[in-house]
Amino acid sequence: MRKTVAPGVRDLLFVVCLTTVLTIGVVGVLLLNTAMQQQSDRMTLQRQQIATLSDQAQQLRTDIDRLSTPQSLAARARRLHMQPVNRLRFTVTGAAVSRRTPAGSRNHAG
Repeated sequence: MRKTVAPGVRDLLFVVCLTTVLTIGVVGVLLLNTAMQQQSDRMTLQRQQIATLSDQAQQLRTDIDRLSTPQSLAARARRLHMQPVNRLRFTVTGAAVSRRTPAGSRNHAG
């Protein structure tokens, strides 16, 4: 024998099922929207950090360019009591030892 459900109960089950499906769908859409908004906020924050770091890098490049001009280098060398080189001296090491030694630093080995 087949058991039949009263039309009022059948309609109630249909409404409950439909309400459950719609509620799950709405909650799913809200969760997806929240996750997308959080991701968007993180991306915006990272873009701002990138812009700040790019500005800092450009400022550092500008400072390096300003400090590496010949005039700036010469001024810093003078403050360190450095003298310009008038004549280059080369020291050969290894098998051929230079006979020119600065005064006071004689080779006493051997």
